[in-house]
Amino acid sequence: MGAGAPPLGSLAPESNRALVVIAPDGELAVGIRESVERARVVVKDVRPHEARSALESCRPWPWMVVGSVADLPHDVTSELVLHPVILLWLGAPPPGLPAHVRQLGRFSMLVAAVERALEAEVGGMRLEPGAGVRLPCGRVSSSPELQALVSAHPGGFHLRLGSFRSARRVLVRNAIPLLPHRDRATGLVSLR
Repeated sequence: MGAGAPPLGSLAPESNRALVVIAPDGELAVGIRESVERARVVVKDVRPHEARSALESCRPWPWMVVGSVADLPHDVTSELVLHPVILLWLGAPPPGLPAHVRQLGRFSMLVAAVERALEAEVGGMRLEPGAGVRLPCGRVSSSPELQALVSAHPGGFHLRLGSFRSARRVLVRNAIPLLPHRDRATGLVSLR
C-alpha cells in the first residue's frame, strides 16, 4: 500500500450510512450483510481492538454500532457517548456505553431492529439510500443528527439536547412541526 492510500476494508473512510459491527469474529457482520439491503447501509466488520479506527473511518460518525462483545476499550465507549449513534447489542452490553443502548437476545431481533431503523418514517421524513433524510418537501438533508433521530423514532438518545443542533436547524428551516425534545421522565432526546 502506497503512502497516503486509504486502508483496506472496514477501516477505509466511509461517508455513506455506516453500521459498525464489533464482534469476536466475522459471523455477526456476515449475517447482517446478508439480511439488509446493501444500497441502504455499509456494514463494517471489526474486532474490539479495531473498533476505534472503524469509528473514526465513518464520516462524520457511524449511524449504528452493533456488538456482541462484553468489553470495549475505554476510548471506544468514550467516543460513543459524544454522538447520536444507534447502539444495538446481542447479550449484555459492555460497561460505559450510553444508556440508550438496546440489549437484544436473538439475532432475528437484532436484524429486525436494524430493518426498522432503516425503514423508519416520522413526520413524512424517511432515510434515503446511502445517506441523508428525504424531507416532506422532497429535499434531502445530510444532517447526521436528523438521520439518527428519524431512525431511532419513537426512541431516542441519552445525549445533550445541544447534540442535535443541525437537526433542529433543518426542521425549523423546512417548517417541519417536530423538534428534538428531551423527555423529562426518560431523559431521552427524540423527535416530538
